[in-house]
Amino acid sequence: MSGVVNYAISELAQLSGIKPHTIRMWEQRYGILKPKRTETKIRTYTDKDLRFLMNIALLNRQGYKISKIAELENEVINNLVTQIEQSDPSFEILVDQLTKNMISFDEIGFERTINTSVLRNGFKDTMLQVIYPFLEKIGLLWITGHINPAQEHFVSNLIRQKIIVAIDGQNLQWGPGSKKILLFLPAHELHELSLLFFTYNLKTQNHHTIYLGANLPNADLQPVIDVYQPDYVFTVLTSTLYIKNSVNLLQQTAKNNPKINFKIAGMQAHHAAKGAPKNLTTFQSLPDVLKFGQNL
Repeated sequence: MSGVVNYAISELAQLSGIKPHTIRMWEQRYGILKPKRTETKIRTYTDKDLRFLMNIALLNRQGYKISKIAELENEVINNLVTQIEQSDPSFEILVDQLTKNMISFDEIGFERTINTSVLRNGFKDTMLQVIYPFLEKIGLLWITGHINPAQEHFVSNLIRQKIIVAIDGQNLQWGPGSKKILLFLPAHELHELSLLFFTYNLKTQNHHTIYLGANLPNADLQPVIDVYQPDYVFTVLTSTLYIKNSVNLLQQTAKNNPKINFKIAGMQAHHAAKGAPKNLTTFQSLPDVLKFGQNL
């Protein structure tokens, strides 16, 4: 998809946190937005509309009445929002900031938002309370194609850089309790942010890891296992494309290596549970994954 992104009212509601009924009411009573309409009279909204509505929603959550907000000039609204965001930003406000940074391709703002949260909350809580909720918030729009692919690459690469820097900053102290863990994504699996974050968490627990990254050719997995001899093999399944091939690879590799534990997370992990050997298990949620890393 290229060009200007047009949002449906349901997508505007998902990103702003304002229900579609309320958006329509604000339009009719206060003229907050003036959406364009398709030939079939369906409302469509621009990036500018979305950013403006998110600012309105923030002020409304802070106690400003919508009738009063509607009387304010745009510059006044922007100044009020900036004051709120800079005073003591909550996790919710930080998520909103990342969304607006993404929409406008504001790399400096995106970096500043994450750095602010890391300084206040630490890297792990920033990932759990800000970045993951942000990714969940916009995830549906990626799936439906209502976020420009350039926006997806923009935010994914910036977050990826942050996690890699955090991984590099770990002072590793391997000991008798350290486990050897091989992490990879199968062929056609490309979204590696969760895998990188789990690598970070394992390193904070002083485990030894080998990170093979995304889209590993099937034939390359077993040779690495033969040399490295890991205690655990960990992967994430999120794509529905080629899921049968990924499941077959994991189940067969687990059968061929019965002394190694295979762990699978992600939205499509449940596909691997059926008929799996005993040394292959799946996770239901991110907290389960993190708990596993802490209890090794």
